[in-house]
Amino acid sequence: MIFKIKLEDKAAFLNRLEKIGVALDTNQIVDNKLEGYFEVTVDESKQLEAVQTILKQSPKINTIKEMETKKKLAKSELEEMVRQELQAVLAEKKEEKLDEVVGGLDDPNFIAGVATLLGVGSAILVPFIKALKSAKSSEEKEKIRQSLSNAISRKMSGGM
Repeated sequence: MIFKIKLEDKAAFLNRLEKIGVALDTNQIVDNKLEGYFEVTVDESKQLEAVQTILKQSPKINTIKEMETKKKLAKSELEEMVRQELQAVLAEKKEEKLDEVVGGLDDPNFIAGVATLLGVGSAILVPFIKALKSAKSSEEKEKIRQSLSNAISRKMSGGM
């Protein structure tokens, strides 16, 4: 937590902390003399409890703001967050495109055309198209696409 306290109350605040036996490191206190406050950064639970107690018991110590400390992200952590977000967006876009294609699969002319291009009968495509339409997850759709690919390969090599 970071506490912003008026600079004029700094001595009273630090004296109260000292009386209850809580010490702050000099790195935990930053003065902002131009704006008339100082910031106290508290990370340990004992210190946090002491600071909050002092501020509650001493209404004359004027707290400007109390805020959570925000962890600064390393560049690699930030890059990883961005990468994950982009992957999620791309997966969503891919899913939308697939849904558009699957939506067009009701057209018998489309099915016949694809079957002709692949050199297989439309009878082989119809069950796969129905399965694609009913598939809920992208994993299911991928399995169906793989099965279709295998079936077409077998058909084209003279099997089935």
